[in-house]
Amino acid sequence: MLNLLIPHDLPQARPERPGTALQPMRLGGSTMGTDWSVTCHMPRGMQADTIRDAAEAVFAEIIRQMSTWKPASLISQFNRLPLGGAIELPAAFAHVLEVTLQVAAATDGALNPCLGAETSRLGFGPASDSSVPHETAHDAWRTLAPTGHTLTRHAAYQLDLSAIAKGHAVDLLAVALRDLGITRFLAEIGGEFVAGDPKSDGLPWWVDIETLSAATRWRVALCGQALATSGDYRKMRFENGQRLSHITPHPAAAPADGDLASVSVLHASCAMADAWATGLFASGPATGLRLANAHGIAALFQFRDRPAAPSDTLKRMQD
Repeated sequence: MLNLLIPHDLPQARPERPGTALQPMRLGGSTMGTDWSVTCHMPRGMQADTIRDAAEAVFAEIIRQMSTWKPASLISQFNRLPLGGAIELPAAFAHVLEVTLQVAAATDGALNPCLGAETSRLGFGPASDSSVPHETAHDAWRTLAPTGHTLTRHAAYQLDLSAIAKGHAVDLLAVALRDLGITRFLAEIGGEFVAGDPKSDGLPWWVDIETLSAATRWRVALCGQALATSGDYRKMRFENGQRLSHITPHPAAAPADGDLASVSVLHASCAMADAWATGLFASGPATGLRLANAHGIAALFQFRDRPAAPSDTLKRMQD
């Protein structure tokens, strides 16, 4: 069964006039441990390398600031600071932290950027100070209060913004494309999407949400919006018969919540979609669906052994 999701504010189809000097282009590569791609209609005469160079510059800056795998990155430097030490935050880092804290507060810490040590302890991150008490890290996000552009390390935790950094990178990639005069595009990093204006034929960019079953599909019409998915259906491992996820569940999540495989979120911002997808997944399906409905989030909850559950906002998009 195919479920079509069409946002109510989808722009009216406006095809390019005949003779408009645009040419289709698709290119991609690897970054941040995954793949990226851009499908676009670019001005004739523009070289694909121009787009590639702009994309690589975006990725390099995000990695320089927020990669926990790079010892020289800004976030790694922060994690090595003694208590009371501080760093100056560049714009991208500050924005990602702001989005993170907004969703952390809305989800009562289900989205928690202070669990880097726990992620590493479970085998999903780089080696770090695993001596940070689990309970301490769960509350440490409340101490993340930048003063202007300065962030001080007030508690012993390992900051990890990986849940949102990739989404923000797609947002910045979209900005870079528009700066090049490319407005009709679909940009993607590892399954996180941002769409610009409709395609040259006036139709939206149709994106299929990845599903566990071929029997049911969810297809989204994207124009000027973003789609992000978080889950453990790909990134997990088993230890002593227990499923371990790279997304640490909220302490209040029930054991039965392990049936949840992924959460996909549609939003104007890919960073925000990424943040909500992770926060809702970590909350568990019951609390996550309640939060999505309370905050008007368009979200799809997919399970391993039962039908998917759309939020109220997403239901209103079903064609």
